[in-house]
Amino acid sequence: MRTAIKVLVLILGIQVCTVFHFSAFAQLSTIGREFFVGFMENNRIVPNRMDQATIIISAAENANGFIQYATGTHLFSIQAGEQYVYNFPKDGLDVIHRSSGQVEDLGIYIFSDGNIAVHAFNFRERSADGTVVLPLSSLGKEYILTAHYEEFAPGVNPGSNVNYESTMLIVAVENDTDIEIVTTAPTVNTIPPGAPINITLQKGQSYQIKAKGDLTGTRVRVLGSQDGDCKNIAVFGGNKMTAVGRDCGGTTGDHLFQQAYPVFSWGMEYIHIPFRGRSSGEMVKVLASDNNTEVFVNGVSQGRINRGKFLTFNFGENEIVNIKGSKPIAVTTFAKSQWCNIQNGPYASNGDPTMVTLSPNNQLIKNVAFSAVRVVGIVNHYLNVIAKRGSESQTILDGVSVGNEFLPVPGNPNYSYARIEVKEGVHMLSNAEGIIGYVYGSGFIESYGYSAGASLANLNFRTEVDYEFEVEGDKVACLDKLGTWNVIPFDPKFQIFEWTFGDGTPMQEGKVVDHKFENPGKYEIRITAFTGDRACDQIQEAVFEVEVVESEGALEGPDTVCPLIDVATYTFENIENTAKVRWEVSGGQIVQTTDYTAQVKWGVPNPNAKIVAYPMTKEGCEGEPLEIKVLITESIQPGAPKGKSQICFGEADTFKYQVKDLLPKRGYEWFVTGGEIISGQSTAEITIKWGGIGSSGEIWYREYSLENPTCDGFSTRLPIKVNQPLASSLKTMTTEICEGSTFGRIEIESTGGTGDFTYKWSHSTTLNAPIAEGLPTGVYAVTITDKGGCEIVIENLEIKTSIPFSLLGPPKITHATCFDSNDGSVSFELVGGTKPYRIEGFESTITGGKVDVSGLTRGQYDMEVKDAVGCSFIVPVVIDSPEPLSIEFEIERFACGGLANGTLLSIPKGGVSPYILSWEADASSDIRLTNIASGRYGLLVEDQNGCQLRAFGEMRDGAPTLRMPTGFNPSDGKFEGVSNCQISFELWIYNKWGQLVYAGADGWDGKIREYDAPAGTYTFMIEYAFEIDGQKEKLQQIGAFTLLR
Repeated sequence: MRTAIKVLVLILGIQVCTVFHFSAFAQLSTIGREFFVGFMENNRIVPNRMDQATIIISAAENANGFIQYATGTHLFSIQAGEQYVYNFPKDGLDVIHRSSGQVEDLGIYIFSDGNIAVHAFNFRERSADGTVVLPLSSLGKEYILTAHYEEFAPGVNPGSNVNYESTMLIVAVENDTDIEIVTTAPTVNTIPPGAPINITLQKGQSYQIKAKGDLTGTRVRVLGSQDGDCKNIAVFGGNKMTAVGRDCGGTTGDHLFQQAYPVFSWGMEYIHIPFRGRSSGEMVKVLASDNNTEVFVNGVSQGRINRGKFLTFNFGENEIVNIKGSKPIAVTTFAKSQWCNIQNGPYASNGDPTMVTLSPNNQLIKNVAFSAVRVVGIVNHYLNVIAKRGSESQTILDGVSVGNEFLPVPGNPNYSYARIEVKEGVHMLSNAEGIIGYVYGSGFIESYGYSAGASLANLNFRTEVDYEFEVEGDKVACLDKLGTWNVIPFDPKFQIFEWTFGDGTPMQEGKVVDHKFENPGKYEIRITAFTGDRACDQIQEAVFEVEVVESEGALEGPDTVCPLIDVATYTFENIENTAKVRWEVSGGQIVQTTDYTAQVKWGVPNPNAKIVAYPMTKEGCEGEPLEIKVLITESIQPGAPKGKSQICFGEADTFKYQVKDLLPKRGYEWFVTGGEIISGQSTAEITIKWGGIGSSGEIWYREYSLENPTCDGFSTRLPIKVNQPLASSLKTMTTEICEGSTFGRIEIESTGGTGDFTYKWSHSTTLNAPIAEGLPTGVYAVTITDKGGCEIVIENLEIKTSIPFSLLGPPKITHATCFDSNDGSVSFELVGGTKPYRIEGFESTITGGKVDVSGLTRGQYDMEVKDAVGCSFIVPVVIDSPEPLSIEFEIERFACGGLANGTLLSIPKGGVSPYILSWEADASSDIRLTNIASGRYGLLVEDQNGCQLRAFGEMRDGAPTLRMPTGFNPSDGKFEGVSNCQISFELWIYNKWGQLVYAGADGWDGKIREYDAPAGTYTFMIEYAFEIDGQKEKLQQIGAFTLLR
């Protein structure tokens, strides 16, 4: 009997970060997608030794992004496994800080749409260092800084070298970030140690501090009264340029540059591996986060230190040490000045100071991308790697196992180390169990070093979960099982805990909470810890990634057995994500088990016996049980024979069949109809030859115990049908498609067999259809089967890249004759693609590769020509035309009311001159239409291309123009006006004293009461009447004139 079940299991990974982290990655590390960085001051010498700020990006996957700073944005695109280097322009904004105690806009933001690692490098000849850059997700809100400042030993002549300032730098990643800084050395701005410095920074702003003393132990924290005020910051420490090695008379200086790790990520145990390629040994600083911290080196106590205090050790060139603190500590390795090398040895001139912050032994990272940078003077690049004992062979560098490079760590049997020389450029390092890595290089009085990548989990908390059953591991979640989750803080000040499980259930509060996951998927469990006042430095957060996976299995074994003598084997098959099986039996006894099998000796007759299998994950989570009910009886009921029921004719001459469940000490007798037993009678397997096409039959067997022949029974009969042969062939196929497209299509035609066909394509595990579409170029195969088991494979179905489209010469364009006509056309000839071509949306004729498109109006066209499979080619075409025809009309002479004496002028424009005009009023062709009364007059204009325009000009009645003389001699006639139209008027004449001397509707003859009026000046007023558009109007004029005698 077969029973199938799907088991769902939760597999957890842990990530821990501070509040308002920016990433959803499972492990907080140096790989991310958003970064903020700044460059501290290096000792530039103008103009000969300038310092160069550089960003180095290593891609864990394909990525596009940008580097943004105050005066510019630089785009980048990078493939997985590649390195991208950006050197900031020296003639633009100086992104390197030079001041102390001043807020500046020198933060640099890096964004990527793929996972990348970022390293920052500050290079000046003979003074260079770099640091790994933490992504926003790995930043914190409290830091205790490691930097360096050194006084030369008495009697040491440093030559021209000067030990410069210890430096630190803060970069804000959010607006309105309130920060408190308490330094351990007086700043160059005369702020004494221990005096709080409070600043507020906006996103991207930065703040550098320089001190003539060691800033190691300086505390930097974000202030805020509640969790909503809390923001993360990036902090860096080092030195402008300094020697390291007071114990050995070191004098040559180098820049020190290292991003600080947040306090929550500090651990309690570290391994120092000396740098290869130099003989100076190293200086190591151990910094405490809490008071009364005891420090051990290789198990021997070195004393106790308080918060912000540090111990300094000098280790030899081959001295590997295990450093441990009773409370969280930070450990930083400093390479020494070149003079500290053995001066008569091979490394006499190699190296100079650099600093590298170490990762705690339990802060392992599973994979990382890093860069061995190109620096003038650097000859050798190295990688120090730490791995768990037993996992060395899993360490893969650039695709190659380097497990044979490892040696045991003296004083710590749990870890191994390797020092590997690497080439300049980008590298990929991984280990499924986790590793720690540091990359560094050395050359003539030059060096650099930084972490290859780091894990920055919050080590202030531990979580546990309990179930009603035993599980393996301390962070295990089982599907549909109630788990009791418990958070254990290492600091008792944390008393309030909020849990969210990422599955849509409400937030729970408490140190211990119960939760059950009911659905598969990926979830993020978040624990936020408070002391009660919710101040920023009193809030921390842990995040667990939870993944629900699906497990499948089936239980196989006999369901009918003989009492007291049968020993049956049951198997859990088709396993997925199932590490072992727990068994339960009723009615029998388990005599032997493996992870997936159980042997059972069944007991006395029992109709209710059973075997139950509980699938379990490797962590011990149990899935739903699978059960087979077993009938213990002397009248057994075997299952049907195993073998083909549907026969593919011609597939083979004979076919084999087996008993369903093979038990020891059994005998068998076979029965067949419609076929012939060839061999195997009385055994567990026989060979049968069946009849011809369309025939049918049956096969069954009698099973009996050889120890107790009375325990027997007949099996279920298996019906047999012999089907038509299966036939499949290629119906249609796209043989060529354009490069980069997915227009390929293959169609298979199948007949015969059982008529029910299954298609398995080489390019897709899910496609089960006779048609495969959306295919790129490539070689394809398909396997066709029917329910009877007939199978045909069609192979070597190749879709090739077609010849690319191209034009044979420029398109031949005929422009439109008129502005609004659609008689434009274009002709062009194409090669490439797969004929026939088609062009949609246009009137076209296509013959072979020649394309003629007509009916085009003026405009720009992107004509998309498609081939038979849908590949397209754009032909840009511009159809021109004359400007549109237009006519302007001007009234040269207005018509007088009721008279046909007006003149209308036409002015044709556009089109192609000369023009042909035709006035509708009189069929004249002159540009003027004369002697017309008021009204609308039609004009038809035709240009040389035959384009026509019919327009109307309007003649209007105009007010008469009346001109009065300024001088009057009666011998020349009467004093009256001259008008272009017929008018009637009334005239009044006044002498110089204003006396009326004439009034009338006729001109004045120059007399006053029949006497000649004296010469002189007179005034007049005339009022005249006329008609416009049928309406009577009146106007007046007033003026003066001179009467002459």
